Amino acid sequence: MATLLSDLLTVLGVRHTELYSDKRFSQMPFRSMFGLSKLLREYGVATAGISVASEERRNALAVMPVPFLADTPDGFIIVEKIGGGQVTYLSQHKEFEASIDAVLDAWNGVALLVSDSSESIEPGYTRHHVAEIASGVKRWTLLILLPVLLVVGMWADGLYCHVAAWVVMIFDIAGLWFSWSLVQKSLGIHTAAANAVCSAIEEGGCDEIAQSEASSFMGIVKWSEVGLAYFSVSLMAMLLFPQTLPALAAINILCLPYTVWSISYQKFVAKTWCTLCVCVQCTLWLLFVAYLIGGWTKQVFPLGWDFVILGCVYGVVLLAINRFDDFLIKRFAASSSASEVKTS
Repeated sequence: MATLLSDLLTVLGVRHTELYSDKRFSQMPFRSMFGLSKLLREYGVATAGISVASEERRNALAVMPVPFLADTPDGFIIVEKIGGGQVTYLSQHKEFEASIDAVLDAWNGVALLVSDSSESIEPGYTRHHVAEIASGVKRWTLLILLPVLLVVGMWADGLYCHVAAWVVMIFDIAGLWFSWSLVQKSLGIHTAAANAVCSAIEEGGCDEIAQSEASSFMGIVKWSEVGLAYFSVSLMAMLLFPQTLPALAAINILCLPYTVWSISYQKFVAKTWCTLCVCVQCTLWLLFVAYLIGGWTKQVFPLGWDFVILGCVYGVVLLAINRFDDFLIKRFAASSSASEVKTS
């Protein structure tokens, strides 16, 4: 995620890579304006810290060269443009516009003036840029190979001729996305797509449910992690071992009572709706219908070793996801601590 340093370098037009800049910002030894100034000098950006008295701030704001960093109670903002009685600025990686009076009320007079030149550039920029391009290529290659893998899996296993199997695959992928979005919500990560879905029923409902005590099972694992494990294992098991479809249908049936509890909790206890959660519950029922139409629910009994092995795989994957989430939470906490820049 972009940091204050990356945002500032972007506004200045200094050539840099987000990954390296964010890493350097998180490693900044001095959590202060001095430390940020020292870091900017590595990029060839000159800085000057100033403190303006309250009675002089309005006049100073009119003549200060943009962009510059202004200190507010919510942290530094990057002032990009001043004109027509309005101030355009970046805060928390988003652009805002406010009146000069509003900015003067928030600004404590402390600012960091910055100035770049034609020689301003990230140290080792060429090497970092090539690595960034390679990373992007890997990402796109993965996105291309995944659907190819799905189609090949369906074809190799002979499932391509079963419409119900295609429907199961589509719903597993959809459930995987819904669950992943909920995991991100629980970690405080917001994406435009997830936010758009969440606002369909009730604005802010997803965040409220995702952060509530009911979002986890006895405080051990989050329900979103359970969903992520369920849909990912179900998808891979169907593609790699199609003979497990009856066992997958049995496990799906065992999940249905949870959907009743989840909907009841949102309606009667939380009194707020999490659109992503509702989508997961609907997906589980749609999967049940697909298994039913495909005839796999008729083959559930007797339960065999496939059922037991799948249960163990679900458990292992769930614990792995939970451990990974714990790791991410610690990293985000460290990153948040590192992103705090003091004025002194």
